[in-house]
Amino acid sequence: MNYSISAKKNAYFFIIIVAILNGLITFLMYNYFKNSLTESLYKKNLEIAKLEFIQTEKEIKNKIDHFKLILENVKKSPHFIHYLNNNSNWEKKALLLHDFETFSKTNKNIFQFRFLDKNGIEELRVDKINNKVVVINKLQNKGNRYYFKKTKLLKNNQFYISDFDLNIENGKIEIPYKPTIRVSTPIYLNDTFKGILIINYNAKELIDYILEQRIFDVYYMDKNKNFLLHPNKEKSWSSQLKTNYQVKDEIKNIDNLINNELTDKNHIYYINKFSITDNDFFIIYSIKKQFYKNELVELKKSIISMFFIIFLITLPIVILGSYLQTFQMKILETLIDSLPFPIVLKDSKGNFILVNTSLSKLYGFSNKHSLLGKNSYKFKDKDLPYSNKKIDSEVLSRKNIKFEDSLILPNNKKLYFDTRLIKITFLGVLNKDFILGIAIDITELKELNKDLENKVLEEVSNRLLMEEKLSKKLKQAQVGNLIENIILQWKYPLNLISLSVQSLEIDSETNNITADKLSKNLNTIKENTSYIYNTADDFKIFLSTEKGVELFNLDQIITTLERILKNRFVKESIIIEKNIDKTINLKGHKSEFAQVILNILNNSLDEFDIANKKFKEKKVLIDISHDAKFCNIKIKDTAGGIEPKFINKIFENNFTLKEKEFSGMGLSISKNIIINEFKGKITAYNENLGTTIEINIPFN
Repeated sequence: MNYSISAKKNAYFFIIIVAILNGLITFLMYNYFKNSLTESLYKKNLEIAKLEFIQTEKEIKNKIDHFKLILENVKKSPHFIHYLNNNSNWEKKALLLHDFETFSKTNKNIFQFRFLDKNGIEELRVDKINNKVVVINKLQNKGNRYYFKKTKLLKNNQFYISDFDLNIENGKIEIPYKPTIRVSTPIYLNDTFKGILIINYNAKELIDYILEQRIFDVYYMDKNKNFLLHPNKEKSWSSQLKTNYQVKDEIKNIDNLINNELTDKNHIYYINKFSITDNDFFIIYSIKKQFYKNELVELKKSIISMFFIIFLITLPIVILGSYLQTFQMKILETLIDSLPFPIVLKDSKGNFILVNTSLSKLYGFSNKHSLLGKNSYKFKDKDLPYSNKKIDSEVLSRKNIKFEDSLILPNNKKLYFDTRLIKITFLGVLNKDFILGIAIDITELKELNKDLENKVLEEVSNRLLMEEKLSKKLKQAQVGNLIENIILQWKYPLNLISLSVQSLEIDSETNNITADKLSKNLNTIKENTSYIYNTADDFKIFLSTEKGVELFNLDQIITTLERILKNRFVKESIIIEKNIDKTINLKGHKSEFAQVILNILNNSLDEFDIANKKFKEKKVLIDISHDAKFCNIKIKDTAGGIEPKFINKIFENNFTLKEKEFSGMGLSISKNIIINEFKGKITAYNENLGTTIEINIPFN
């Protein structure tokens, strides 16, 4: 191979690749910064939006307060008071109409000034038509209009402020459109409702003020989420003009914006609620698109400049790197050849692209270049590695496969390979799939594993046998402990039986037997014989060799164990306290469960039996409860607890702090029983003055 020619080809190839990658990176950076630009502009103008909302609210309130003041002045004027007392006096009426005309002339935005009587009928009305103030004689009944009904409900000196709407005359929207706010107040004379004073205010100048924003496009939304004002005038007054163009059609997350003012996650809208008019309304700002366009132009310039700078910086590095890579490929080829594993690179049709010396020898070629270009599937009849078309098809669909392969050499020696096939796809112009194969010779490891497996089986068998012997010895030790308890339990009743029999013998020899003495001694013998019989049944739980699964009651098990260990509790002056739900039943091997509880109780008794320990009180508390899924058992003692460094080791096999034989097996076996037989868990921890063993067993 001519590596200098290859280096030039690689250089051209990598320059194209770098250009494409830089272009892709530039595109991604542009989009990233474009999104960041949106967020940045949004945050940058947030304080301006807040200030504009404050100014807008202030301007609206000032306008409305001005008209409130006018109504107050008219309401308190002598002309109006005289008119209320005698509204049939035409002179007083003329004077009041003159006042209406004066206020309408001096306030260019008042286009209607009226007094409506208690039934909503217009008594006095002045309109401004083409900037000329005119007294209207054709008066109307406004008793059904919303502003009359709502003002009528107010108290004296209160004001009603209507929502923004278009003025309606004779049931039709007045053209040209007059955006209107109505300010009204109720009139009372001696606490009697006489009617309302109302001003119709042309809010065009106020709307122009609201819309006049250098940075923002402005939207005005009513309580029903319709646009009253929109940058596109065709969408304004949608509810009144019956276009019903709703905000949610354009601003999808409007509900979220209403609940979280000034926190648009999309960084587009600012919204503020105003509670000035009859119903709350919202003003919405969005940054004008021209601001985004200007920023995007600058961003594009910066990104393109950065693209050329990066390309010019990377160009010499790429050229140098392509030459270095060519020589590295030569080194890599040498390295692959030196490996003793058969390595291959094939195209999707099974043709050899790259092989090493180890593979060419397996295929019977002295020179690896003789194998290049040949189709691997032509060697299938020889059962050689990498010659299975079905496996290759699976690799091309699944991306990678791992399996064990084998090969029988002419000398009948069998070789084993741990084979990995990996699908490799070259993107871009080539867009081709290749298969990389590495077969590691594991023949020697296979033979070692076989020997090791035989040794492990032998060791496991020996270990199981040893554990079985230990378990039997532990069982024998426990039986011995039980027999000791049986002797202690039966010693006293046997003495009573013996004494009763002796008493009968003496009375018989002396002919001194009476019916009363005979009955008393026979009852004593009968009671103690019954006691021995009952306690014998208690011990049968542990001496039974049957391991059948059965349903058993936990309270009965604890009661039985209490009777068996009674003499030890009495001897050590230990109080046993119980808090047991008597309805709890478990399903399993009753004798093994009883063995677990007996082990735990014996451990507590052994701790109390240590001579150098002193106790404030000697208690063993047994608490058994349940929830929906688990039976929960806690056995606590006041024997001083276990050293913290040992608390996590007590369930380990052969761990013990005692000198008794097999004492390190009890809790370990108990743990195995709870986990394996009852699918539960057992834990230990120090609590207050002693140790708590907690068992949790699932009901299912």
